[in-house]
Amino acid sequence: MSGGKLSALIDLIYDAVLDNDLWPSVLVKLADAVGAAHVVMPSVDWRANIFATIAPRDDPDLVASYKEYWAFRDPVFRRATFRAVGEKRATFRPVGEIYTLDSLMPREEFAATPVFNEWWRPSEYSLATAGTNLVAEDQFSALVCVSNAPGKDYLTDVQLRLFEAVARHLGRAVRINRQLWKLELANLAATERIEMLQEGAMLADASGRVVLANAVAKAMLDARDGIFLCDGRLAVAGGPNALQKLVASCARRSVGIGGPGGELKVPRDLPRSPLQVTVAPLRSGTRLPDVPWIGFGSPVAIVTVTDHDLDRRRRQMILRRRFDLTSTEAALAAEILKGDGRKAAARRCGISDATAKTHLKNIFEKTGTHRQAELVRLLLGAAGAQGMETRLLQSL
Repeated sequence: MSGGKLSALIDLIYDAVLDNDLWPSVLVKLADAVGAAHVVMPSVDWRANIFATIAPRDDPDLVASYKEYWAFRDPVFRRATFRAVGEKRATFRPVGEIYTLDSLMPREEFAATPVFNEWWRPSEYSLATAGTNLVAEDQFSALVCVSNAPGKDYLTDVQLRLFEAVARHLGRAVRINRQLWKLELANLAATERIEMLQEGAMLADASGRVVLANAVAKAMLDARDGIFLCDGRLAVAGGPNALQKLVASCARRSVGIGGPGGELKVPRDLPRSPLQVTVAPLRSGTRLPDVPWIGFGSPVAIVTVTDHDLDRRRRQMILRRRFDLTSTEAALAAEILKGDGRKAAARRCGISDATAKTHLKNIFEKTGTHRQAELVRLLLGAAGAQGMETRLLQSL
């Protein structure tokens, strides 16, 4: 390949960073440059078992069958991704390491597998195949692979040198693409204001994977108390697929009964109150580009999770700090905020009405109020001011 054509291919690779429609052309020109019949750029989320690929020279039906069935049954694909697989963890092959099929497993062994005879051979892939990892992190990998036509059973040194030279630029372009995508995601998150929400808030793609989460949501997922990740996808206690269905409906933007999104009440063991989960389409309507090596699809939904126990504890903490209340006084004051009277507040706190009277007297003295209505107005103002201060700090 001439130096001019190689330079043109490298320029096209970096043009594709800003125009995702160019990637199929990039791969075709890569195959031509290397003298290969086939070229693919697959990616896989191993946690969620989601496979995607760009394969511009392959039959779409065969590509679909590989995605739906063979991808996770192909020993070459797994060995191309992982260098070692232990009992507890798998080690990715380093980004940029060039490998051939022969370096992954004996040809005779692979030629006897069902995937070779039922997919590779009908797709006219030869055993002369090489590849490299472009991304390998956090249970996600993206690769680029080339393969000769049948009858050309070995890759030449020239083919391998050209592939390695171009693959370095592909890897760099993919890393830039991912960084730009993350910047766009940050802008989308700012539009949706998820970091300023005091409840848990997440952006999710159509498959139910969390693309971005605020600090409250991350803590909820880590605690696995009602809402959690199952195989990399959002799930709730008592109905692991219910939340995923609501998220997926936001991708369709259906106009059927109920429309996209919805609400779930997630029960928890007493005395914990249920979680309130709300799923809604993104307000901005912005769709980020879907490219396989990002590791996620474009966010389609915002998922908010309200934990009334957490809200109550936060309110009590605010009142304790602001008015120097004891924990019991703060708990009673928080319940009085609900506006249904001292006796009802006392019942919810598990104390007698006489004890509530004593605590309420102390609360009046510490807050400089004299009646419950006056106290409620003061406490609501204090909680609102603290909430505004918290949101302001989060936005800086």
